[in-house]
Amino acid sequence: MLEKSLLLLDYDGVIVDSAQPVLDETAAFCAIHQISFNLNIEDFDRLNPATFTMLAKICGIPDSKHRDYAQFLFDRLQSKERRIPLFNGIKDLIHDLSRYHTLCVVTANRAEVVENRLTHEKIQNCIDIYYGSDRPGSKADHIHQALDHYAIPAANAWMIGDSVSDIDAAKHGGVNSVAVSWGWQSRSLLSSHSPDLLFDTPQEMHTFFKPN
Repeated sequence: MLEKSLLLLDYDGVIVDSAQPVLDETAAFCAIHQISFNLNIEDFDRLNPATFTMLAKICGIPDSKHRDYAQFLFDRLQSKERRIPLFNGIKDLIHDLSRYHTLCVVTANRAEVVENRLTHEKIQNCIDIYYGSDRPGSKADHIHQALDHYAIPAANAWMIGDSVSDIDAAKHGGVNSVAVSWGWQSRSLLSSHSPDLLFDTPQEMHTFFKPN
């Protein structure tokens, strides 16, 4: 990939290995509120969109407690942010590819969570803009905003995610869809939604986007 591109990276499941920590904290919330909990990682394939709100729905957290659940996750995962590791190879990928391409984050998480985590890794400045859930609009809206902001052709923009909702957001945003199989949802599910590219390791994706 020689031409300068706009790379829009999801956070949870692409940059950080958050699926199990999120599941563990969801179980803890349910225990506190005496809500039956019997989900496992395979249940992440049921998430569409792949958001904390949808996870709350499938595990039976009442709508009236969704705000409390979101705040609980924010507080617990922020306080334990060092326990949520970056995927092997992602730090080098972000640092290296930021020299050749424009990198942004498009996430259903809060922008401050992402920036704080990447600041700890000293790569926060490799990301140009953080589009998080604290901004109005959907991921597709944020993709449109990024295209407008950078005045870049959609053909040179890539949404990189680990869920079918990320693939759908890319298609609705008019950009190339890149699915990664190391995150929240399974390779077979991602493949069935026909992303433009599907990578199995960060190193494989790094090689594709790094100029020769």
